[in-house]
Amino acid sequence: KSLQRCVMYNPLLDTFLAVADCGSFTKAAEELGYSQSTVTIQIQQLEKELGFPLFDRINKNVSLTPYGEKFTVYANEFLGLASKIQSLGKTAVSYTGTLKIGVLESLFVWKVADLLPVFHEQMPNIHVEIKSATGAALYRMLRQNELDIIYIMDNMIYHKDCLRTCVSPVSVRFVAQYGHRLGEREKIPLSEIAKEDLILAERDAIYRRELDFEAAKKDIEIIPMLEIDNLEVVLCLLKKGMGISFLPDFVVKDGIKEKKLTGLDVADGEINLWSQIVYHKNKFVTPQMQAFIKLMGSDQNI
Repeated sequence: KSLQRCVMYNPLLDTFLAVADCGSFTKAAEELGYSQSTVTIQIQQLEKELGFPLFDRINKNVSLTPYGEKFTVYANEFLGLASKIQSLGKTAVSYTGTLKIGVLESLFVWKVADLLPVFHEQMPNIHVEIKSATGAALYRMLRQNELDIIYIMDNMIYHKDCLRTCVSPVSVRFVAQYGHRLGEREKIPLSEIAKEDLILAERDAIYRRELDFEAAKKDIEIIPMLEIDNLEVVLCLLKKGMGISFLPDFVVKDGIKEKKLTGLDVADGEINLWSQIVYHKNKFVTPQMQAFIKLMGSDQNI
């Protein structure tokens, strides 16, 4: 009977977390494929069972009560325990479901793509959906529960509704074709680099924004010759001697090792960011999420 009662609670907790995440009974109903009345009844049933209100309902606004805030932690722990009970005797191969990943395009090409075959071998019955977008768009989709996890490159910014894992430093610097005339110079002024033919990511890219910010502090205007977010094309152009770019180390390290590219020593021309996996604090961490996070964390290149 206790196990049956646990199983009975699962859909109620799923509904609770959906409403908490969406901030709306209507949106939660759309996400779950329920009618709004079903969602309302399930929340009322859960509140009756618990003996305290989970949501404040003022006009059309829905927000968690202090009890509801605390209960999100217990709800996720409960669902996690239920998942472990149900998974007894299961292997990774037998899991089914979907994993929705959001990723910056640059991180996908150089980080995630090589790991997907490994993940598929571990969990062949998991359907993977990947969306590429800017960091701001990925956070928005995460908060709307359109994505399970996002893999981004950003500053270490605290988001009270999100949790981070697999955090690793990333250096971004100026690079050019191997043998470039500036390759042997030291402490090149950023003002001098700004006068060169620059091939840069578009302004929405985090490392482009950070570069513009550093330049603005020195009253330097960065006007690139070419703006493009396809980093493979940027690398191709650099290797052909077309201009200078500002790129993450993981993108250029092979080209530097092969002596096709060279890093430039630019004064205040290196920016440190962080690659990180992020998921919503109210999100139940599924086995496929756990497996992907573990795989990313075990990658020596992260």
